[in-house]
Amino acid sequence: MRRIVVPVIVVPMLLLMLATPAFAAPPLKESGTSMSFSSGSTVCTEGGSPTCTDTWVDAFSVSPDTIVVCLSSYTYSTRTYRLISQEYGCSETSSAALTFTSDFSVALGDTSVTVFEYNCGPRRCTEGGSRTVTVSALDTAVGPISTSSGRSSFKDGSCTYRYSFTDQSAELAGTMTIDGVTMDQWGWGSVSEYSTTVRC
Repeated sequence: MRRIVVPVIVVPMLLLMLATPAFAAPPLKESGTSMSFSSGSTVCTEGGSPTCTDTWVDAFSVSPDTIVVCLSSYTYSTRTYRLISQEYGCSETSSAALTFTSDFSVALGDTSVTVFEYNCGPRRCTEGGSRTVTVSALDTAVGPISTSSGRSSFKDGSCTYRYSFTDQSAELAGTMTIDGVTMDQWGWGSVSEYSTTVRC
């Protein structure tokens, strides 16, 4: 009969593997800063067909290094309130373009945004082309700076998720500049410091 020979070194290794519990994976941690800024302006014209144009600039974090900047505007008749034209577009840029100071002064550096234009009739709006504009803004807080914080946790299977944040926000006022045209604006901004931990 053939004899099966097991090398001597294999036996203690097998015993060690059976006796030693599995090592727990280290927790996954992530922390960072999330920013959000929104401001609007209304400019009206007088004359035979008076109109107003509402313009909004929005910027918000999508990753620690990237923000999205959006520009939208709506022109309407102040007599009938019928929409005459609108445009909208967004662009990604470095998060360095949006800065908040400790006293909540907010600056959005020059950012190129491609917007799509629409001309509107009584029943519908039709696309009229596109253009690229340069957008910037400069605001300061006009009210108190609000602070909030919180934390939460939950389990999913064998994993525990923990989340905590501290948020500051304030009403803002200042100016926005679009292709060299500066207009007064109002809005709000917020900055959140967050931390997440996943342990399985």
